[in-house]
Amino acid sequence: MAVTASRLGSAPITVDWSHVLIKREPDAESLKEAWSKLKSRFHSGDVGFFDCPVNPELSQLKESEELAESILRKNTFSDCLFLGIGGSALGPLSMLTSLQEKCQSGIRFHFVDNPDALEWNSIIKKLKPSSTLVCSVTKSGTTFETMAQTLLAMEWLGKERWKTHLVAITDPVKGDLRQFAQNEGIPTLAIAPSIGGRFSVFSPVGLFAAALAGLSASSFLNGAKQVRDYIEKTPVEKNPIFILAQELLSQYPKRSVHVCMPYSSRLKLLGSWFVQLWGESLGKDGKGFTPLAAVGATDQHSILQLLRDGPDDKVTFFVTVDHVEDEVKIPRAPLTLDRREYPAFKILEGHSLHELLSVEYQATSLVMTKQGRPHLSFKLDRLDERNVGAIYFTFCVLTAVTGALWEVNPFDQPGVEEAKVYIRKSLSVEPPPAEEESNAYQRLRGTRAQT
Repeated sequence: MAVTASRLGSAPITVDWSHVLIKREPDAESLKEAWSKLKSRFHSGDVGFFDCPVNPELSQLKESEELAESILRKNTFSDCLFLGIGGSALGPLSMLTSLQEKCQSGIRFHFVDNPDALEWNSIIKKLKPSSTLVCSVTKSGTTFETMAQTLLAMEWLGKERWKTHLVAITDPVKGDLRQFAQNEGIPTLAIAPSIGGRFSVFSPVGLFAAALAGLSASSFLNGAKQVRDYIEKTPVEKNPIFILAQELLSQYPKRSVHVCMPYSSRLKLLGSWFVQLWGESLGKDGKGFTPLAAVGATDQHSILQLLRDGPDDKVTFFVTVDHVEDEVKIPRAPLTLDRREYPAFKILEGHSLHELLSVEYQATSLVMTKQGRPHLSFKLDRLDERNVGAIYFTFCVLTAVTGALWEVNPFDQPGVEEAKVYIRKSLSVEPPPAEEESNAYQRLRGTRAQT
């Protein structure tokens, strides 16, 4: 009997691919070739996320914890205004949301990840400059959205308070934010050039936020390390991450839509983070999956019907949590009520909310299995730093392996970079000479002139 579920070594995560429709043996040679190419990129230092759990220079764990501790010791700040976009915000935001009950520092985080005037004003009105730390995060040091917000935050802080109320997380050498921070003596943490934004949760982008929130950043990295250890020791043809990557690609011609559906409200934003990771990493060269985010059991009442009876073009990724500290027992109906008149009350007695959520997941899985709709599950032991680190790292490795098998570079984003060029040109006071303008930029200028 074939194995269709496996715990990832000592990592607190189990992968169940019982219902992914795999009907053949893994192509071991293709997997070995893809893994060899990936390892060469890891070992050369071209791609850094994989070694963050074992390389302090890449993770900057010590530096992140020390800066967070020095800030917390001052007892000056009640709030942190976190400025970033894409992975620079989605990584730490989704991580802190998933672990919010464990955040012990008392710092309230406010993420601004879009240059939206209404949202900016709404958040700023709730905060006091004297007790707000501003954390500006941009790997390049020139991201326009984040740099604009940084200028606004500095003006809002006022009276040169920004010199003591600002932290920068950016490239170790280059970029405007790095140069500004050096010139003005702003505390700065470094994102290694080899770590892409959507993989940066294992760098100071995620680790500083974790430490500032009172979480164990080292436990988060340890969860990632345990997954890494499993990958290093397990033959690729027996590794569910590799097996899944190959199977998802084999189903791509028919099933190009992937739904990430955690059965946990705390993991809702994990789905949003996954959408960027999956879409931006693999959507190239005419290839790519369309990722969607959902949350169970809420979206059983919005998209389950579609998943069951709509077009058979989807694979669903479930994420579940086995244990919670307080399952919240459902009480008996008041004794004054005749329970025979209210069957739903009687059915629920003696159960808990966590049990109900687990049953909801099992029911959804059964419904889809009977209809032949493929799905897989990532099962966490509980929600703590180690478990969350493990699921983030698992998804990152799955993305890297899928890209390598597909002969797509999962670590760049040429479309995003091209848009940045047009934005820079459009915002420049002196536009470049006409002969240097691209056709896309000419169209952009024409649109602006018309409006």
